[in-house]
Amino acid sequence: MRPVYLTTLSSGMKCAVSTISSPVSYCALSTLAGTRFEPDGYAGLAHFCEHMLFKGTVKRRSYHINNRLERLGGEINAFTTKEELVLHATVLHEDLGKALELMSDLIFHSVFPQSEVVKEREVILDEIRSYKDSPIDLIYDRFEERLFSGTPVATSILGVPEELRKITSLQMKQYISERFVPDNMALSIVGNISPKRAVKLAEKYYGKNSFSGITSGSKPLTKEYPLVQPVCRFDETEKRGTYQTHCLTGSTAYGLHDKNRVPLVLLMNIIGGPASNARLNMILREKYGLVYTVEASYYPYIDMGFAGIYFGTDGPNLLRCRELTDKVIKEYATTTMTTLQLDRAKKQLIGQMSVTEDNHEVQCLSMGKSILSFGKVISHREMLTMIAEVTPMQILHVANEIWDHSRRCTLIYS
Repeated sequence: MRPVYLTTLSSGMKCAVSTISSPVSYCALSTLAGTRFEPDGYAGLAHFCEHMLFKGTVKRRSYHINNRLERLGGEINAFTTKEELVLHATVLHEDLGKALELMSDLIFHSVFPQSEVVKEREVILDEIRSYKDSPIDLIYDRFEERLFSGTPVATSILGVPEELRKITSLQMKQYISERFVPDNMALSIVGNISPKRAVKLAEKYYGKNSFSGITSGSKPLTKEYPLVQPVCRFDETEKRGTYQTHCLTGSTAYGLHDKNRVPLVLLMNIIGGPASNARLNMILREKYGLVYTVEASYYPYIDMGFAGIYFGTDGPNLLRCRELTDKVIKEYATTTMTTLQLDRAKKQLIGQMSVTEDNHEVQCLSMGKSILSFGKVISHREMLTMIAEVTPMQILHVANEIWDHSRRCTLIYS
């Protein structure tokens, strides 16, 4: 595992650097500015701002923004989650300074021209409409809206059309100025550069002078939180006229700071992870040929989370798939895994994570998220240690708690 150098810039923003031997460098600016931080009545504001950051700054038009790194063979992009808005760039190592400067220009000097707001709003509305043609994606959004109803993470990242239509350039500028402050931000760099040189570049573009005197803001949440109960349980079927029947069942789960997070990660990987030998894939697809896709997912947020199992199948097979899914869940909730079974499951997860860790872009992005969530970079070695320490009783406990029928919710599209 490559060592990570962590420091705090003069502005108060944390910066993490990992030195690698590669002609390519990666940088990411991660900010607690995702959907959950939007003001009431403006659902989709964070994602809208993400789009508009590329529409012009005080000194650059949108064409020049897009051309700045791409003409060098690099790229800059952004994405929005329920909790973060992330700008990230990939460039040749000699162009890292250009990438850091460009990202700085976008967050500090974007002008959000109203004429572009009008045009980009239509692009996002088209994005929402196209999303409705993808039931696999849509069902997750609708499920979380119901599951987290009344909480900040219930809102869809894309937003709500009627609220998007109210958003103006002024509201975007205000949101960015409120959220893009040092305490809410983290800069991560992975490349063939020394920490000293990387920090010097970071200080140039993100030091205290860049923030014009703004040095504080809403700090990351770092305490432990109780397991959030669903606001209301539901077991519903919606007629969508889809060719397949889509089923998503799950519940609220542990947040990032809960001690049960890692055991749940391991359990969900066993049940329906990406490997073809995941239990549900082996039964629903390989043994009975009932599905093409089945997956178990766990999305931990800072203070809460969501665990769910999804599959798509022909309508007549729905009941059989649900029965088999419940049977698998019950196995882990009633029978303690043997040490050998658990060791094999740990080895598989550790292998998957190690392969992912070898992707430098993924490493760069995960460093930023780790800083925002924990105030430090959780190293790959630390994560592997946490996995190794999971016990059979912990797996039994989380299976019983998360998959208890009293808290299970189900949404079906047919």
